[in-house]
Parts: sequence; C-alpha cells; structure tokens
Amino acid sequence: MKITYDKKVDALNLTLKAGKVAKTLEVAPEIFLDMDKNGNPLYLEIVGASEKIGAKNFSKVTIGAKSFSVPAF
Repeated sequence: MKITYDKKVDALNLTLKAGKVAKTLEVAPEIFLDMDKNGNPLYLEIVGASEKIGAKNFSKVTIGAKSFSVPAF
C-alpha cells in the first residue's frame, strides 16, 4: 500500500493495489474508489482530505493493524 498527499488539491491518495482502472465509484461526497474489471479496489482518493480527516488527525493513517505516516500539509 502506498499513501500520498497532493497539497495543490488537498487530496489523500491510497494505492491499494496497482492495476488498470475499469470503473470509478464516488462512495461518499468527494471520496472516489477506483476498481478493476473484476471489481477489486485499486485506488482510493479523498478530495478535501484536511477538512474530512482534520489537521489534528492528519499525520497518521491507521488501516487495520498498520499505521502509515502521511506527509504534512
């Protein structure tokens, strides 16, 4: 898994699995999930991440038992 942050558009991007995107779903306002042709999740993008996650909680993302550092804005 790879996590990046784009300061220009305030977007947090999570690469779950590399692959060719066949479909993009907006799972919540400004939260997009890219899927491959078999319905497997590939990428997750959260636009307006600093507002949705909050600056206080933004430096670390925890998924399951793993924690990842996120570049600060």
